[in-house]
Amino acid sequence: MTGIFIPILFVFLNFGCSQSQKAESVAEEKTTEYYNKNKSLTDTTISAEVIYRSTDNGNSWIPFANGIPKEATVSSFLTTGHKIYATTDSHGIFVITKGDSGWLPIGKGLPDKVDINAITVINNVFVIGTFKNGIFISTDSCLNWKQVPDPITNTPIRCLLTYRNKVFAGTDNGIYESMDNGNTWRQVYRGVQVNGFTELNYNIYAGVMNGAIMTNDEGLNWRYIYQPHTLHDISNDGESVYAMTLGDGLLKSKNDGMTWENVNNGLGTSNLYTFEVKNINKGLFAAQWNGIYYSNNGGKSWQLIKRGLPDSTAFTTLETTGFGLIAGIGLRKRT
Repeated sequence: MTGIFIPILFVFLNFGCSQSQKAESVAEEKTTEYYNKNKSLTDTTISAEVIYRSTDNGNSWIPFANGIPKEATVSSFLTTGHKIYATTDSHGIFVITKGDSGWLPIGKGLPDKVDINAITVINNVFVIGTFKNGIFISTDSCLNWKQVPDPITNTPIRCLLTYRNKVFAGTDNGIYESMDNGNTWRQVYRGVQVNGFTELNYNIYAGVMNGAIMTNDEGLNWRYIYQPHTLHDISNDGESVYAMTLGDGLLKSKNDGMTWENVNNGLGTSNLYTFEVKNINKGLFAAQWNGIYYSNNGGKSWQLIKRGLPDSTAFTTLETTGFGLIAGIGLRKRT
């Protein structure tokens, strides 16, 4: 996932109320109502490890969190070469190198308990987006960080995407882009909360508060390809785009959103949240409210995986890496 999005949503407000803002308000009310009714779905105690790994295509899983505090929650993963970076919601950034036995904390220069939502890298410059502290960059493999003077410091940043020579940031007030490795930013789409990005066949897709939008000209112009349900995130398997909606279940499109197929069979009711979809060796894996699911038929049906994973656990991050498939817990019950 490009970043964690807990389904208590915040929308950008200004004076006046357009039709799109009215749709956002309705979606927000539905999201909050559903979350309040189903808090038990996120009752994961701190006994579960924060990260699990599978090296056999999801057949079995083992804890993979040595060095990360047990009470942490993961917001995003990034794989570069022989390293994996994991950002957390209030415990900083961690890195593990292939062959090492555990994760190491990194992040000199970051605020204490900073809430990090997303991480990316461009031209050897690492970029993170935070919930309250704007953008930080690092030019030395995340050892030292500096905050950049950007126009989105007071706006939650929920996701990041590197595409060619640009970095895109999805925020609670639209999309920003940087063409200088994250040092400066300008707004290219406004007025809607953006929760996730994915890129497929030279198109960029964004999951937003009231649907999904796409661009085929590197962010110059965006258009809606799905409405009106909220998308927590958006992903792809190399052929199709997957929309993770609140209220319409998991959807799949092979034609840039002209038509959508419901692929929620086995994932529970359409209101249960799918947080991430990844593919490996022609199989699909979905991170869901109560665990990791697997499909061997393109999402037509899903089965819950156990095989070493804790029961009833909200996994919100999922990534294919050189270490295997890794999944991170993003929601916990505080006891």
